[in-house]
Amino acid sequence: MARGVSGFNGSALRAARLAASCPDHPHKLTVACLANQVGTSKALILSYEHGRSSPSPQRLADLAWAVGVPASALQHGAQLSDLRVARGLTVAELADHLGLAVNTYRQIELRGILPRRRPGAFWDLAHVLDVGYEQLDEAIRRIPAVQERRECAAVVLDEVLGSALEPGPFQALQDTSPSANLLAGVYRVTPSAASRVVNMLLSDLRQLALQRAQLEARRDFTAHSRSTQLYERELETISYRIKEDTERVPDILERYLVNPMPQVCWHFLAKLYTAGPRGYPCRARSSDAVAALQKAFDHYLIEEGLDRFRLTPPGVLFFLDTLPYYRILYVPPDRAIRPDPPYYGWPSFRSRAKAHLRHRLRVANVLGQDPRPHWDDGSWMTIQGGRSWTPAEQYTPSTTMVWHDDPPF
Repeated sequence: MARGVSGFNGSALRAARLAASCPDHPHKLTVACLANQVGTSKALILSYEHGRSSPSPQRLADLAWAVGVPASALQHGAQLSDLRVARGLTVAELADHLGLAVNTYRQIELRGILPRRRPGAFWDLAHVLDVGYEQLDEAIRRIPAVQERRECAAVVLDEVLGSALEPGPFQALQDTSPSANLLAGVYRVTPSAASRVVNMLLSDLRQLALQRAQLEARRDFTAHSRSTQLYERELETISYRIKEDTERVPDILERYLVNPMPQVCWHFLAKLYTAGPRGYPCRARSSDAVAALQKAFDHYLIEEGLDRFRLTPPGVLFFLDTLPYYRILYVPPDRAIRPDPPYYGWPSFRSRAKAHLRHRLRVANVLGQDPRPHWDDGSWMTIQGGRSWTPAEQYTPSTTMVWHDDPPF
């Protein structure tokens, strides 16, 4: 393939062309019409569509405009540098758009490390590059340094995770162990932070392994009965969950140890949680933290009233689910946080969500995961008696929280 934009997807160009209408004729956009619009030959357009050549960044922008799709939609397997080149931006120009130093941006493009003192940098980057959050997430994951971190972590964790699923007493990962020190070197954190995060993940896997052992015992006890098939299906499901969660451990470590939620954002969430349903005064807010949280979660975590900010019900659950991880990384500036919601005036969340569903919430913390596939407008959460609950309502000790059905995380 000739030199040009890397990761160019000729099939995507052809599909977009067939879906577009010709501005000069009453028919779909043909190869000849597309070539005329971008000022090139029909043969070169066919070469693009069949993957024999790749357009330059400027030609890619012209093609995307002609077929009516973003330039990023015509790329696959692109790294962050490819998305930047497709927009026709240099490193210095993109850093200037983001308000970052050139060297700070290089850390994003070369090592996949977002600036912790710049809340919202990920979403600002997605806006400048005109790509979706998931596509930008994938582009960062394809950076060679990020892939190398994940591969190194997978090798180190192979033995640690294997021992966690074996019968016997729980063997926690010690700070002084070679594995903890290797992980600390990979993620550039202290061995204590690495081991504590890994031990929480190991605890979740142990719970799944315990459930599997109990199902196996029940299956063996009821052998040759009609319920055996039911146990076999449940065992197949839980084995798949164990395999999926085991493979996801390096990704969770990448998110929490390399690119966690900025400290100022998490501290603001902590203030909202400890303030209770009454909320936190707007005048005392950190505008950068609020803007970053609103970009990240599209107003699902916090709501802004006339004079106060409040956590939404998903915001309370998100904070409780991620509290063990961020407690390791960020010590609250004012006081220790109790994980008991009624202590701060929140209702008691009696969640029946299963562990594998709650993982979706734990990892949706920084790299642009859209919560809308997992959260709705909160209508699935009500107070006993059928009345919808919002944090703005006054909590009373007699109020209890119930679920319509299993919540979506």
